Amino acid sequence: MKTKVLHINKSFTTLLLATIILLISCGDSNRATQSTVPTPIVVYTPGDLVSDGQGYIQYRVGNTPVIITVPHDGTLVPSTMADRMGDTDRAINTRKVAEQFAVFFNANSNGLFPHIIYNNLSRTKLDPDANLMDGAQGNSYANQSYGTYHSYLQTAIDSVEANFDAGILLNLVEHNNAAQQFEIGYLLSESDLNLTDAELNNGYSTLSSIGHLSSISAASFAETLRGYSSFGEYLITASYNGSSYQVVPTLDNPNAPSDGYTSGGYTLTAYGKERWGKMSAIEVATPYSGFRDNANAYRAVGVVLEDATYKFYQEQIGISIY
Repeated sequence: MKTKVLHINKSFTTLLLATIILLISCGDSNRATQSTVPTPIVVYTPGDLVSDGQGYIQYRVGNTPVIITVPHDGTLVPSTMADRMGDTDRAINTRKVAEQFAVFFNANSNGLFPHIIYNNLSRTKLDPDANLMDGAQGNSYANQSYGTYHSYLQTAIDSVEANFDAGILLNLVEHNNAAQQFEIGYLLSESDLNLTDAELNNGYSTLSSIGHLSSISAASFAETLRGYSSFGEYLITASYNGSSYQVVPTLDNPNAPSDGYTSGGYTLTAYGKERWGKMSAIEVATPYSGFRDNANAYRAVGVVLEDATYKFYQEQIGISIY
């Protein structure tokens, strides 16, 4: 697949993965000897699906400032990995949502790709959306897959930060709360979302996972979080074949529900808050029923997410993704 060149900021720089090989040659004594040679270059082509040797972790290579992570939709249960303790619920068909996002993104952009990281292992074996201890729980094989997942994610982030002033990471997870709506998480708690806009604008951007984006946006933090130009507001206005959704937080639904709210966890903390880089991370939590329970549902969710991401980025950053 031909590498595309972006029109945003800088030309796209092809991802490089360095590998080390040994050149075996014959010396004067006719015995094989090792020689130091230049490191060969292996090119990641946008659109390619890169995988570890066992297919546990996969990376769909992108060439835009958008990264999607799918940590909880895997089904593989290798016997080498002991079962984990804790939350092991599967976020069924979140991979399908990411794939539909990519299909429409590619079509609308005339050939560009988001970066997508997939965990194909069951959450009973690995949860890469947790710290290493909780996610792999000391199993050496799970540790290795955990490292691969985050290595691929870091590769995607390195590409974004080398070529763009800002990137957006969408972490696709599930929620089982009573309200049938998108729950958009920014690492702010239910009590945080109950604050006034003035209070939120007084330092809460640095506590969130979208601090970098907020720092370069012309909008206030509260506006970016739940105003007219917020990600949630663009989700509400987007639709596909008659499908539209309730979302929190938004302008008319600014506060977290009292029956539970998914604000985000490790991925948002590690890559949106603590890195102090160019990435902003958003948790996208959906219920199964009506959102991911059939092909029409997860296609619609993928389409509205793609539309909202495009409009949100353009409004907040001032540059079009495509």
